[in-house]
Amino acid sequence: MEKNNRQNINSYIIEDEGIAIDILLASFSQQCIPIIYLESFESDNNMLNNIDFIKSHQVELHHIINNEITAYITQVYKQDGGKVLSQISLIKIYLLPEKDEYGFMFAWSGDSEHGIGVKLKNLSMIKIGYAETAFL
Repeated sequence: MEKNNRQNINSYIIEDEGIAIDILLASFSQQCIPIIYLESFESDNNMLNNIDFIKSHQVELHHIINNEITAYITQVYKQDGGKVLSQISLIKIYLLPEKDEYGFMFAWSGDSEHGIGVKLKNLSMIKIGYAETAFL
């Protein structure tokens, strides 16, 4: 299947965590977000397919993640999670190649030390917790 929205390979950079590319996900932010292919230093079809999936399902992912973060903040921090969503910003996305999962890492002013991490497989939530949940 031909992918018409693939990123230009020249725009990849190598970071300590793995190969990375910045993409714009308008459902989450008006700024580019780094996607890191964890512990991989070359792009492959798995990476490209995961990026395509995230881009094409960003509206659904945003909805799922917002619902989970709202419930998490309400339960763990005893705050109205719906009211604090405006204080949360996506800072990184991790692709976990061996598990075919991906994690979203968020900064949150309500817990700037720990942040929030969400791990998913396709459109299913696996785990939510502190920021490191996104890559563990």
